[in-house]
Amino acid sequence: MAIPWLLTLLGLTGVAAGVYLGHARLLSSLLAAAGGGLLFGLSLFWLIPEVSLTTGRWLAVALALLVAALMAGLDELLLHAGHSPRQGILWPVLAAMALHSFLDGWSVRALAARPLPEIAAPVGLALHKIPEGIAAGWIARRSTSSGWKAAAAGGGAQLATVAGALIEPSADRLGAARFGDGWPAAVVAVIAGSFLFLGFHAVLPHWKKASVLVVFAVTVLLVASARLVR
Repeated sequence: MAIPWLLTLLGLTGVAAGVYLGHARLLSSLLAAAGGGLLFGLSLFWLIPEVSLTTGRWLAVALALLVAALMAGLDELLLHAGHSPRQGILWPVLAAMALHSFLDGWSVRALAARPLPEIAAPVGLALHKIPEGIAAGWIARRSTSSGWKAAAAGGGAQLATVAGALIEPSADRLGAARFGDGWPAAVVAVIAGSFLFLGFHAVLPHWKKASVLVVFAVTVLLVASARLVR
């Protein structure tokens, strides 16, 4: 449980920075690109091939893409539930971030004991936690009457990381008992799809910045290279 707590702490640090320092700058977008590249590369070159051992290659790809599309659709629905910071956008945004955080904690526990993912997944999630926290803090500060309220609202979304990590072992045992050998592949497919989504999500707001695209591409290639030399 140490890693989920560390990820939560990084998210809370980002929230505090967003509340008191303002909107994310270039460093934040580069951190997000590095984290997104790690997660995208892990999904593409490690997790989807693992799922394919059970389901076959094309079904594994289809499952990951379906999960990514569902997450993107839910994210879009939540983020467009309001129209301005004073007209209810804060809670839909925080709900979307809480969902991301919950899956972060779940993923870290579910990928434990896998050679590269055990290390690279927490690193990628950590790099994306800080920019996400900054964004949450900045939006919350614009939407609430005080810094303390903003910090509490943004921090609550980040604490969902710990909730995901706490729930994962029990849910995994229940799923394995009910669905048998297909359950681990299904879980990894969900994680792979969420990582694909988070990878795109990290770079999409900054896709016109060449530096962001370079950082993203380099980290994806590093993960791919690690797979080749494994």
